[in-house]
Amino acid sequence: MPGLRTLTIELGRSERPNEPYAFDGRPQQYFARGAKGKLGAALLAWDKVETLRSEFLRPDPSSSVRRQMGDLLRRFLEDVLKELEGWEAYENALLEAEETHTPRRLLFRFSAGELFSLPWSLTSLSHGGRSLGTIAPHPLQFEWAHNTLTPPASHRHGRVLFAWSDAEGDVEEDRHLSAIQKACPDFNQDQDALKDVTLDSLRSRLKKARQEGKPFRILHILCHGGPVPGGTFGLSWKDPHRPSRPTRIDGDSLRDVLGPYHRDLQAIVLSACHGGNPGQVGSMFGGVAHDLHRLGIPAVIASQMPLSINGSVQMTGAFYQALCGQNVPIYEAFQKAHEVLSASSLDWASLQFFAQSPPEARARGQRIVFSPDTPLPELPEELVVAYEVNFNVAHASIIEALKGEAGEDPDVVVLQPFDKVRDDLPATSREWRRALDQADQLVDALGTHVSKVHLFGRAPLPLMFHLGWRLSRWKLSVYQEQRGRTGVWTCGYDSMQQPSSEEKFFREEAWPAPEAGRASGGRLAMTLEVNLSIHSEELARWLGTEAPPALVRLVAARGPSPTVLRGPLDTAHAVEEFRTCLERIRAEWPDVQEVWLALACPASLAAALGRVYNPKTHPTFKLFNFRRSEGYVEVPWSGCVTRKAGRRS
Repeated sequence: MPGLRTLTIELGRSERPNEPYAFDGRPQQYFARGAKGKLGAALLAWDKVETLRSEFLRPDPSSSVRRQMGDLLRRFLEDVLKELEGWEAYENALLEAEETHTPRRLLFRFSAGELFSLPWSLTSLSHGGRSLGTIAPHPLQFEWAHNTLTPPASHRHGRVLFAWSDAEGDVEEDRHLSAIQKACPDFNQDQDALKDVTLDSLRSRLKKARQEGKPFRILHILCHGGPVPGGTFGLSWKDPHRPSRPTRIDGDSLRDVLGPYHRDLQAIVLSACHGGNPGQVGSMFGGVAHDLHRLGIPAVIASQMPLSINGSVQMTGAFYQALCGQNVPIYEAFQKAHEVLSASSLDWASLQFFAQSPPEARARGQRIVFSPDTPLPELPEELVVAYEVNFNVAHASIIEALKGEAGEDPDVVVLQPFDKVRDDLPATSREWRRALDQADQLVDALGTHVSKVHLFGRAPLPLMFHLGWRLSRWKLSVYQEQRGRTGVWTCGYDSMQQPSSEEKFFREEAWPAPEAGRASGGRLAMTLEVNLSIHSEELARWLGTEAPPALVRLVAARGPSPTVLRGPLDTAHAVEEFRTCLERIRAEWPDVQEVWLALACPASLAAALGRVYNPKTHPTFKLFNFRRSEGYVEVPWSGCVTRKAGRRS
């Protein structure tokens, strides 16, 4: 840690980690990511936070509440970092930097929206009890833990657009304008100031500046801010249709207007109360600053709590004096602005700096949600994939299960075809096709550099079978969560594991005579019953009573049970016997055209069995998915998709 200019604390929620706003106000377990993939974990007592939080909606929370919040945050950081570097190491490094006048930042990188709502500047230091945000120069900056690579903010300040509205009272825009004009000689009030800003006038001004070849690089918005319906916060502007009445502008609306111009803008300054407040419990869908930060704006400055007018004026003057007059980078200009804020208010604790780390500074170990429209980054030779359809796979569980197999701190490519997880997905033929298509698109995107895939799957068995089939040209390890959704995963299949000559894994519960195959019109039904048996009632419901197909039943020889599949060796036996069974079907029943497949087995085995299927030599497979409410239902899968070239195990 000594010598690092940027210290990073990356925190995420252990449950539903890829749903940034899935927060209900109850105590939550969080993980911290350390070097070489090591993880720490701790519980944050949100019930205690909520008893204090309402005070911070006021300009002057009591000193007692401030101290309680600061101590609570310090204890949480001590707990979550205990197994890593330890909070004391961060604190010592920051205090040493202050004493030696060495530039050093503390970057909080969060993947859970609720963490942005906490006043981290008030964190009590164990040395002397002062607040973290009083360290000079101000070290804190914040970042969403996403995978958008954004060019860093330019060191040159560029053209400034000052937009303001007094829809809910005086904002003393003349003092702000005077401060900007004094610091930035190139600022032209006639062209670079926008009175009574609206969404339409803002878009028009940005468009005109770009057309003239002089785009704005910094957008400074001055107005009041406050709650909007639904529990989030927005900016107060005049209603263009009823100018005498204010309207609240939320982050979504502003992001839509700024989206086409986000590559022009280097920074946005929100001089407004609660511009950086992500919302109330149960309604945390992102504040204005968070929406702009996630849009890809390199730097966003906003106030998490109420911001005084004097503080806003002081910040504006010092910020532009440093940026335009001294030509320092934007973050250093923010630090200069922070230094002049009065200690008699909480403006110093409220102002936040949201930054985008340059690509070379991004740590590995990211969750990269696959999208067919977005190219994947350069992939490693051993790729980790989490297939999330019905449940999430916790990142910490993946790292623990891999035991360093895919490198020290691997990225995880998340295949989540519905942008959400739910137990009843897919529910329609259209959703099944979407899931199958997206799995195909992921495999097609792997290229030739990837030689092995580590797969963690929480998806229906037909989807696991399909993905295993598509990955049949790659080395593959498939991990299985232990019974009871414990979050503990172990390797259930390894394509490099060879079967031995031990006892058979399956017994043939049913094997029809050759004439039965001919009598059933070239159709054959096959069950693989491993972790549970398929009852006769379900079989009858599936196969029907009128001219049912012939039936082959492969049942675990030791009896179906949740523990009968003990690991990769058992899976290798099962896969080899499934392969032998298909060869026997081809030899004994050459007239069979279709095989109906019903699986009652772990997901890892379903993926492994998919690697056996060859549409060029085997009858066409039809896959069936089981749900208690509907029995076995056919999945819209033809089994005839042409595979792409790749690496063979």
